[in-house]
Amino acid sequence: MTQIQPTAGAARRIEHARQAEARAVTRRSFLRVSVFAGLTLSVGAMAAGFLGFFNLRKPTGFGGVITVIPARIPKAGEEPSRVSEGKFWLSNLAGAQGDVLGAGGTGGVLALYWKCPHLGCTVPWNAAFNGAAVNFPGVVGWFRCPCHGSTYSRAGIRVYGPAPRPMDTMAVSINGDKSLNVNTGVITSGGPDNPLRAKPYSG
Repeated sequence: MTQIQPTAGAARRIEHARQAEARAVTRRSFLRVSVFAGLTLSVGAMAAGFLGFFNLRKPTGFGGVITVIPARIPKAGEEPSRVSEGKFWLSNLAGAQGDVLGAGGTGGVLALYWKCPHLGCTVPWNAAFNGAAVNFPGVVGWFRCPCHGSTYSRAGIRVYGPAPRPMDTMAVSINGDKSLNVNTGVITSGGPDNPLRAKPYSG
């Protein structure tokens, strides 16, 4: 049986049709992969949100629980200790120290979030700053924001500057070995009761 060979023009048309079909298949495959990738990303994002909401990821560092060993905890009345991994200052207040507004503080350990409540600048401890400049003569050593001058006592009480409130505090618990657990994911807005939030500590 004699086979009829396609003419050159017909062969070109056939090849063109094959190429068009191949492009269409490639386009469909790309769209299919894109749809599945989008669904996978969406499900992943929802799962991450779920885990974050129920705190199942157990974050470490800032946002999680920081354990502070006794050697890093200042003695009562000493200058606050900076805990960089948790973004907080650890104050160990001696009696009414830092309770410049007379809320009734009796001392203890207090974790102060170092973010200024004004615009979020990191607030350093200034051991040499004299309270006479902010109407508290005789009290030396304050937290003082370098951005706009907001000034806070050892208990984070705002006494000067544009900040709308005292420094925020983090939840503190004391372990049997005298170390501290500071939950940097549990932050309470600062208030005049900051000195009352201090946990008695006898380490």
